[in-house]
Amino acid sequence: MNLAAELKSASNSMPFEKELKYFRQHKEEWLLHHEGKYALVKGQDLIGTFTKEEEAYEEGVKRFGAGPFLIKPILKQESPEQIPAFSLGLSNARLP
Repeated sequence: MNLAAELKSASNSMPFEKELKYFRQHKEEWLLHHEGKYALVKGQDLIGTFTKEEEAYEEGVKRFGAGPFLIKPILKQESPEQIPAFSLGLSNARLP
């Protein structure tokens, strides 16, 4: 596959697809020890669990900078996914 095809394929995939799949695969296991905490997931790795969403975000920025990472609460009953940057059209914003 050439670079143009790879980029097109990547842009057509769902944001955080890999991270959400990994989260779903491990959710039951994590509920046993981390229920109510926030999971920080990058790719197929659980980076850590945090008591506060802000702590997970700070760790994500520290490790990955502006790169994408998933923060999701570990709860038995889930609420709909919300990705504000995408819903507000900020995913292509550039830092000064």
